[in-house]
Parts: sequence; C-alpha cells; structure tokens
Amino acid sequence: MPQKALIVRTGPDGHEGLKQLNRHLEKGWRVATVRPMGGAGEAGGAPCHAALVVLEQRGEGPTVAVEALERAESEAQSVVEEIMRDVGGLIDGNGAEPPDEPLR
Repeated sequence: MPQKALIVRTGPDGHEGLKQLNRHLEKGWRVATVRPMGGAGEAGGAPCHAALVVLEQRGEGPTVAVEALERAESEAQSVVEEIMRDVGGLIDGNGAEPPDEPLR
C-alpha cells in the first residue's frame, strides 16, 4: 500500500503542512499514524508543535469527484483571467443610459 510522510507544524505564526495534508485527505489518502515530534522550537517565546503524519492511499487514487472539481477550478480560473484582461474596454458610459445605436 503506498504511503507518504508529512510533517505538520503549528505555532503562534500559523500552520505549516496543514494545507498539504488536507489536499491529500481530499484525494483519498487516509491517516495511518500520527506521532508527536520533539524539538520543534519556539517562535517569539511561544512553543511550536510538530507531528509526523503517515498517510496511506485508499483505493486507486483520487476520487472522480475530486478530479472533476480540480478540472472545473482550472477551467474557471482561465475564464476569470480572460474576462479580467478585457475589463477596461467593455462598456462606454455608465450603463444606465440607452445605447447610441439600436440593438440588432
């Protein structure tokens, strides 16, 4: 069974590795074990904590729903980028007055 190991840290400055862990869980990985790690240090006098998280892959990989969502996000991003390129020249006037030319 395929496995991955991640180190997740947390402290007063936020989290490291949590976003990556959540992404793997969404793609069908599951937590096999979690072990605390010593020596994570201090940040500004406040303690930091770290854990080694071992993941195992469930089944054959990402679920169909996750793959479809990732594809839709990618396509939506390209549409947003295309619209944002053309924003400056789309509308003359304030849009409240009738157009100078009749609509066809």
